[in-house]
Amino acid sequence: MSKAPSIFRNIILATGLLVAVLPAGRAATAAMDEKPPLPDDLRFEPKPVPAADNGIIDWRRSAELKVALGEKEKEAIRYCWTPAARTPNDLGGLQAWLKRNQEALEIFNASLQKPRMQWPEHDPENKRPEMAMLKLMMCARLFEADQMAEQGKFAEAAKSLEESLKLTQRAVEGDATLLSYTVAGNARSLAQSAMLRLACRKQTPVSVLEEMLKNLPGLDPETNVYAHVLRVEFTHDYNESLNVKQFMEAVSKMSGTNAALYMSFYPDELQRAFRVLLDPSLVALHPKPFDANAEIARDIQTCRIYRANSLGPWSQRNGAVELKHEEERASLARDIAPLMELVKDDPLPLSRAVAQKARPAYLEIENPIGRILNTSIIEFIMSDIKVFQLRTEREAGRALLASLIFEKRKGQLPPTLASLVEEKILTSIPSDPFSGEALHYSREKRKIWSVSDNGKDDGGVGGSSRWYEKDAVWQIPELN
Repeated sequence: MSKAPSIFRNIILATGLLVAVLPAGRAATAAMDEKPPLPDDLRFEPKPVPAADNGIIDWRRSAELKVALGEKEKEAIRYCWTPAARTPNDLGGLQAWLKRNQEALEIFNASLQKPRMQWPEHDPENKRPEMAMLKLMMCARLFEADQMAEQGKFAEAAKSLEESLKLTQRAVEGDATLLSYTVAGNARSLAQSAMLRLACRKQTPVSVLEEMLKNLPGLDPETNVYAHVLRVEFTHDYNESLNVKQFMEAVSKMSGTNAALYMSFYPDELQRAFRVLLDPSLVALHPKPFDANAEIARDIQTCRIYRANSLGPWSQRNGAVELKHEEERASLARDIAPLMELVKDDPLPLSRAVAQKARPAYLEIENPIGRILNTSIIEFIMSDIKVFQLRTEREAGRALLASLIFEKRKGQLPPTLASLVEEKILTSIPSDPFSGEALHYSREKRKIWSVSDNGKDDGGVGGSSRWYEKDAVWQIPELN
C-alpha cells in the first residue's frame, strides 16, 4: 500500500534514528497549504483505553525487563512452531533464556486479563518496544508450550497455545496501523503453526485437538478488521506531516547498517537518487520539497481501492495502484535525469557548492520527497494482499488441524476435504480466498494448497517461499 512516509518513519525509529514529526498545519520548510477535509469513510475517531485497562501497555513494561534471543537461540527456537520438526538435542540455551525472561513473561501474560488491547498512540520521539515484545514473548510462550507437550501435559499445552492465539488476535483487532497489523498477523501465524506441531504428536489426545479446533477464532471478522486498519492508518497519516529538515538530516547521518536496511527497500537504480533527492543541502533550496496535500489525495484513492479489493473476489481485484506506481516510478526517473547527470561524480552528502550548481535542476522536480518515498517496494508489503494471505492461512490452519483429527480417528487422512464436513469435524469446506473455491488437497502428497495471488492452480508446486511465484503450499505433517 502507498504509505511510504509513515512506514519509513517507523523503520527509522526502529533502527535508532530520530525523526521529528510536526502536527498537522505546521510546515517544515514552507507554509503548508490548507489540508482537504478528512473524508468520513476513512475517518478514525479513537476512543483511548485507559493505560490500566490496556494489555499492550503491559508489553511496554515487559520490554524493560526482557532478555533478547542470541543468534544461536534465535535459530534453534524455530523448531517449536515448525510442525514435525525434530526437537534439538541441546535445549539448554533456550531453557536458560526462558528462565532469564520469567519476570518479563509474567507481565506479558498478565495482559490477557486486561479488558482490551489497543496499540498506543505513536510518539515519533520514541521507539515502539511493544511491537518487538509481541514476537519475542510469543517465541517464549510457544517454547514453553512445546516443553509442556514433551512432558505429556497436552491439555496445558493446548490451553497455552489458545491463549497465545487470543493474544495475537486481540493485537490484530487493537486499532492497529498497517505495520502493527502485519506484525500481529505474523505472530498469529506462528501460534497457528505451533498448534499443528502439537496436533501431529501421536500422543496428543483427539479430544484436546477437537477442543482446540472448536476454539479457533472465526474468519468472518478478518475483512472488517482490515477495513478498520485502513481507517486508522489513513487518519494517523493525515494528522502528521514530515519535519522535512530533521528527516533529511537523519537520513544523511545514517550508519552503514541502517543505510543498508533503508536502501534495501529501493530498486538498485533509485538508491543513489534517494540519497540525492533527500540531501539536506538540496532540500533547503526547495520551496515545497514535500507536498503533503498531494500525498493525502494519493492515500485517499489508495485506501479506497484496497478496501474495495478486500471486500470483493480476488479475481476482480483492481490493480490500479500497482499500475500507477510503475508509471510514477518511470515519470520520476525521467524528471530527475538532468539532476542525476549533474551530480553523478560528486560524493554524498553534497557540498554547498555542488548543491548550488544543482539547484535549477532540483527546483524543476515537483514534490521530490513524496515521489521518491513512494517508489519504495515497501508499499506492496502493506497492501490488500496481506489480508488475503492472512485469511488463507486461517483456512489452511483449520483444514490441517481437522485433517490430523480425522487421521487420528480413522488411521488415515480424509479422501477429500468434504469428508471433514461429512464426519462433522468441520461445518464447511475450507475455502481459498484467492480462488473463491475450496482449498486444494492431496491425500497422497499430504498437501493442502492455495492458488495464491496468481490465481492459477500449479498442482501444489510452491515457489521459493510460501507467498511467492506459484502455489501457497502447506505440508500436512506426519504423526510422530
